[in-house]
Amino acid sequence: MIDEDIAEHVLDLATAKVSPVLAEVRLETSDRRNMTIRQGEVHSVSASSDAGMNVRIVLDTGIGFASTNSISKSSGAVLVRRALGLAKAGKRKRKVKLSREKAVTADWKVPQKHPLCDVSNDDRMSYLTSLDAAVMDSGPKVQGRFFDMADGEVERLMVNSEGTRVLSHVPIIRLFSLNMVSSKGQTEQSFMEWGSTGGWEHVDAWGVPPALSEEMRVLKDLIDHGKAVKPGSYDLLCGPEVVGIATHESCGHPMEADRILGREMSQAGKSFVKPEMLGEVIGSKHATVIDDPTIPGSYGYYEYDQEGVRAKPRFLYKKGVINEFLHNRETAGTLGLESNGSSRSEAYSREPIVRMANTFVAPGDHDEDELVESVRDGAGPARGCVLEITTPRFWKSLDGVSKKVEFVAAECGKGDPGQGMEVLTGGPMIRLRGVHLK
Repeated sequence: MIDEDIAEHVLDLATAKVSPVLAEVRLETSDRRNMTIRQGEVHSVSASSDAGMNVRIVLDTGIGFASTNSISKSSGAVLVRRALGLAKAGKRKRKVKLSREKAVTADWKVPQKHPLCDVSNDDRMSYLTSLDAAVMDSGPKVQGRFFDMADGEVERLMVNSEGTRVLSHVPIIRLFSLNMVSSKGQTEQSFMEWGSTGGWEHVDAWGVPPALSEEMRVLKDLIDHGKAVKPGSYDLLCGPEVVGIATHESCGHPMEADRILGREMSQAGKSFVKPEMLGEVIGSKHATVIDDPTIPGSYGYYEYDQEGVRAKPRFLYKKGVINEFLHNRETAGTLGLESNGSSRSEAYSREPIVRMANTFVAPGDHDEDELVESVRDGAGPARGCVLEITTPRFWKSLDGVSKKVEFVAAECGKGDPGQGMEVLTGGPMIRLRGVHLK
């Protein structure tokens, strides 16, 4: 259990000697479990517990962040001195501005019908070996088989100098598979991932065994019947997996306001999007992209971000128009806006930064069969083709979207030091007109 008295004591220390723009204290505890099997045999089993805290102090001249893997009043006092020193040393040319947000008091947790802590290692092992059996029984020859399952529960408390206090408890579970199918002396690999917030009840809902079996058959068919595409212009259908990757990389990351404003310039490059591009057309009327952390049970679910801002759906593109960026309080304050609750961190040792949650193309009004029938050149699986296109061209080529939406769990990397973050990608089937393949 998190000791709230420690958080309040450290916060008092942070505001005692100076009047910061903002002071925040975060405490975090976690219990995690992991199991992997390789070629049908248990490869590793581990369990860990961790606890730590961080302090962030915002002054006009800079922001200081410090963390430790200890939760105590004395450790907090050290963090306050470090964070304050870093904030004073910032000496920014422009004053740091934060968005004005209402103080909130909230306790939230993700419910579990079948608590993760009640699942035995034998149960985990039985499940993973059943997946291995499903792959082996699928028909094709599967040479490489690897499954990794991780789950855990994280409790966080954040208090700040504006009176906000948010306590959260999030159970989360993830499954990753890597399988290699061989046929006719050739191979194809498949990476698949599932993830949810909640209890073990999500595992059955994922429907992994039949999905794996189908994937193995698709890979064999790709080897046996896949053909290279003659370079040229085509109408192209993209399924949820490809749509999700494209949406995450070509829309989500460029719409992160810290990347737009240049904070990540030396780490991952600066976005091609500029603040003045809000309201500009970037795609067709079918291009609506949503980042929504409020989808119940989703891998990127949260009710409040790590600055205490209430989560809500963010419409990055709306009917082809650049509609809003992903913001934390610093980027929103810089542009004179309110934060839209996009501040997340991997763990107490990392500063919260602007992150995606569940990013996808909004569903349309077409049946999938209708989209398939509309493409003339499709005659079988294409192997090794490459779509070479710019972001605006991709979204302006979009002219058909299916009603059905499917999500794919993923891990998003960002920041320096690097942070991994749980997200969903995916979306509907989409149709692109006249795009170049090679």
